[in-house]
Amino acid sequence: MNFVDLMNRLTTTRALIFGILVAVFYYFAVFDSGDTQKAMIAASQSRMTELENEIQESQRKLDRAMVYKKTAAEVGSTINKLLSLIPERFSMPDLMRIVSNEAKVAGSSLEDIKPGSSEVSPVAKEFEEINVSVNLNGSFLQHMVFLSNLTKIPQILIIKRFDLSVVREAKGEEAAVVKMAADIVAFRYRGATAAAEEPKPPGQ
Repeated sequence: MNFVDLMNRLTTTRALIFGILVAVFYYFAVFDSGDTQKAMIAASQSRMTELENEIQESQRKLDRAMVYKKTAAEVGSTINKLLSLIPERFSMPDLMRIVSNEAKVAGSSLEDIKPGSSEVSPVAKEFEEINVSVNLNGSFLQHMVFLSNLTKIPQILIIKRFDLSVVREAKGEEAAVVKMAADIVAFRYRGATAAAEEPKPPGQ
């Protein structure tokens, strides 16, 4: 049976039924009122929102990482500068040599220099205080130059004790001779593990 014979046998009722069947099939199988597309668009928008949130979170993490990196670099630079002012390889003879040289440069007469105590700093166990006592004779100006020169040393030096007394009054153009007695403290870095190595009191 060919297509022409089939069409000849097709009555109006059969054609109507056939049309209804085709329409029903099309409605359920092919026809889309837009709900599917709307659902796909909503899902795409939701996914885009998730991706945007992930990108923003990743950017925040990146920003935090950059801030941490910058802060770590600044802290590291500050620590390096501090350690350059408190050297690890520094001893009592080094401090005595610095004080003697600066006294000569200032023109003061070094009467006496004695090594003092060398003890762990009460401020931080990682540092050690090195102390020398010095007696100088010279003019007031020479002593001020001596102290000023100490401040130019690229190292932390502290004057703990400072006494001035007149040995000889000024005569004519000669300046008065002044005796200066001082205790000078420098610091040595003991290492980051030094505090942990300190013996703890009983019961701790």
